[in-house]
Amino acid sequence: MFAILTASQLLGPIFWIGGKDDLGTLTPTGVQDFLDPARLILAIGVSRQEILWATEQTMRMPGATCVIAEVGTGPDLRESRRLQIAAEQCGCLGIILISGRPQNSAAQTRWHCAANNGEAKWVWRQTKNKSGPVGTWMVNWLSTGERKNDATGLVHMVSCVAA
Repeated sequence: MFAILTASQLLGPIFWIGGKDDLGTLTPTGVQDFLDPARLILAIGVSRQEILWATEQTMRMPGATCVIAEVGTGPDLRESRRLQIAAEQCGCLGIILISGRPQNSAAQTRWHCAANNGEAKWVWRQTKNKSGPVGTWMVNWLSTGERKNDATGLVHMVSCVAA
């Protein structure tokens, strides 16, 4: 959800790269409430190396604003540095989704998200931040009807991250 909400705040196409099993669950009807599915460009890699290569090449494309990659285990220092350089050269936002353990990487930030007791709440923990302190946040989903502009402690995380 974090990747979809963040990408929805940016203009242009959204490139989503992953394995067949990862991308098989991403459906137009599942994202249409958050962004126009026509903006999604899906690329299926047959191996982790191919996914990382495609991610790096896509980040280097002129006009690429957001590239999301699902790679299983986190990229190592060399792989993440290549992705970081590609993103910086073109000004592209790169989001790497991992399901395994993170490795030592060149990422600017690293986050861990976990469900909170089966409720519609999550614990977001920032475990790495090259620009400042790390922290932990309790986050919950507010439907459009529940949102209030003057709510105390309400932070629009997507706007903050995408800025």
